[in-house]
Amino acid sequence: MPLSGPFRVGLFPTGGAIPEDLQIGRSRVIEQITAHALGGQTQFLAEDRHLGKSSVLLAMVDRALGEPEPDCLVLSVDLRDGISSSRRLAQILLAQATQQNAGLKISGLAKRGALARLRQPARVGLAKAGELLGFQDEAAVVEAIGQALTPRDDTTLADALKALDARGHAANARTIIAVDEAQELATWEDSHAVQQCLATTIKRGESTVAFVFSGSEKHTVAALFETANAPLHGLGIRRSLPPISRDDWVTGLINRYDQAGIAIDPDTIHKILYYSHELPLPTMLICQHTLDWLEKDRVTAATVDQAINDARRHPSWDLPA
Repeated sequence: MPLSGPFRVGLFPTGGAIPEDLQIGRSRVIEQITAHALGGQTQFLAEDRHLGKSSVLLAMVDRALGEPEPDCLVLSVDLRDGISSSRRLAQILLAQATQQNAGLKISGLAKRGALARLRQPARVGLAKAGELLGFQDEAAVVEAIGQALTPRDDTTLADALKALDARGHAANARTIIAVDEAQELATWEDSHAVQQCLATTIKRGESTVAFVFSGSEKHTVAALFETANAPLHGLGIRRSLPPISRDDWVTGLINRYDQAGIAIDPDTIHKILYYSHELPLPTMLICQHTLDWLEKDRVTAATVDQAINDARRHPSWDLPA
């Protein structure tokens, strides 16, 4: 049954990051970024605006959370969302870890009272965790991890990352931290110290913590990883968002309109893409406004003209006329 009324508007979302099922032409790059993150590779996305970086990051988080890897933690933060210090970042990361039952497997080890009979890989993991937290007795290591994962006002970012890494070794699991609007790191009072802390975690031998950074200020984000002598220099792989192919756009948009019982031909879609420069946000803006000017459930060239005029009045529209 075709969508109607307000449900049609949801076909062309324009507010913030959008889930993967509403993105067009991004499945392959999302799959690649997710696979590398699960493999422990730190990555960063430094691209121009309107390419959908935040949406790709959201999709990566959703995919990683859906992976069958046991006890994997997937944490995500937007540094423009009330986070302006390393201590606040530490508290949010640990709070999310706690919500994802971070201590579940470790608590299970303690309750079984069988630490001495664990398989060798598990014992090695606990030994590494004890090395990070300063304990040798396996039971004490388990207890220390549980305490370290509890967010407190005086918890530092170094403490939080060390706790997550220790938990990863003890549980034989990865922690992925997605950081959106990463350019904000450069504005913090303790920016250099924060970058050094992140670098220490990434460079630590056999670290179980991997980061995916993204930001809307291309050159600032790139500078964090590509400036000589910067703490994070050379520690992340740069990922690019390739242009969405014209074929993907045409097929995707025809299918999207069809879900709402709306007819549109390829030539009309080409007109939309010409004015949107084939960028995700402007394209969705125009498509959303076509819903206001339909001619008997059909998108025509005249419909697109009206929709473009409306889209250009949107605060985020910054393309040339």
